[in-house]
Amino acid sequence: MAAGIAGAADWYISNAAGMALEPAFSRLALREKYALSVETVPASELPPQIRGYYNAAFLIERRILYENGEESRRQWIFRDTGGKTRLNAVLVPPPEAPAGEDASNSEEESEDTSQGPPGFIEIYNGDNLMVEEHRLNNDGSDETINYAYKNKILIRTETRLKIPPSDEEEEITQNLWTDYYRYSRFSSLRGINRIYHSDVPAERLRFPHMVLDVGRPGNFIGPNDAYSSIFLQDVFINRGDRVVYTTDSRGRILTETRYNEADEVIGEIKNTWSENKIQSVHWIAGEDDRLIEYEYNDEGDRTEERNYNKGVLERMVRVEGPREVETLYIQGRPVLRAIWEEGRKISEEQIRSRPGAAN
Repeated sequence: MAAGIAGAADWYISNAAGMALEPAFSRLALREKYALSVETVPASELPPQIRGYYNAAFLIERRILYENGEESRRQWIFRDTGGKTRLNAVLVPPPEAPAGEDASNSEEESEDTSQGPPGFIEIYNGDNLMVEEHRLNNDGSDETINYAYKNKILIRTETRLKIPPSDEEEEITQNLWTDYYRYSRFSSLRGINRIYHSDVPAERLRFPHMVLDVGRPGNFIGPNDAYSSIFLQDVFINRGDRVVYTTDSRGRILTETRYNEADEVIGEIKNTWSENKIQSVHWIAGEDDRLIEYEYNDEGDRTEERNYNKGVLERMVRVEGPREVETLYIQGRPVLRAIWEEGRKISEEQIRSRPGAAN
């Protein structure tokens, strides 16, 4: 930390995002919750993670963000002679060992991840287009995405994962998947074709989940974890060898078609949207026919979810104030009702109903 405070740096009062809000002397800035120092540094001070991207023609800018007087993050920016950003990297320093404690033992015993992942690295070309991205993870792995363009339009991305060496194994590099982007003649995104190259754990496949979760508010966690994990969990795990996405002019995914290694269709997800809210998700794979429908209130918060299997209602979740009420059905009749609050089940009761009785 002393290295960041000493030297000819410009100081600012900042916010948690590291924005320079107001110039200030270092002592005044460090009295605030967030302070930022900005300075030009020589290449000798570059960390090893980005040293290989440095070019002698680049100007190096280092920004150090302090929180309550303690360094919390370093940002490195390379600019070429034209002033264009060629590298933008954010690195989080590892937690320091307490005084008198052996650093190696501290690393082994510490499991504090409150600072979040170690950071990211973005590489740009002379046209201000990102050509390479690194997502640095707490376990030391590096998820890398390479971007390919034609006439400045993105046509392909390749994602791979580098796992650091351990006592038992050498460094491993896995090619995860390649995404091919297809456009209409008006240059709007029409579809994305994803080819998988290895057996990747399902939780790394964030692209389809991220888009389909647009309509899910943060408080709708209830009995199931994010986007009906029980009702469609097997669909996301058994993803196939190839996935083709089609989108509309607003970038919303309309269909997600999955293929096996013989390039035969395994199944298809069809999404129905209203503005930025997803109204239904329909999965069809042979005789497997599952439908999820959503309802929202005037504020846009999701208030109800209904799960159908071959057209028969099996489950419904309804938001009632701070609680979620989950009802399970057999042959269309309610049989079990559970009340959830803050993600925990607080009550459960069986329902006795006559055939054809409404819930």
